[in-house]
Amino acid sequence: MARQVGETARWDWGGGEGSGKIVQIYTESVTKTLQGSEITRHGDDDNPAYLIEQDDGDRVLKLDSELK
Repeated sequence: MARQVGETARWDWGGGEGSGKIVQIYTESVTKTLQGSEITRHGDDDNPAYLIEQDDGDRVLKLDSELK
């Protein structure tokens, strides 16, 4: 599923659901320091990685396969 910058993304988180807006798309491996933790996702053309900003301003890094 092709997603775009600015689109809302949702994922399972704990007993509920997380959501936020896509701010960047990566089709290669990417490592970001988010909330003090180094997070890596191995994005590619078939399963891109997304940097997503939540309503509270925190950012998460998710693969397309992790999203709903």
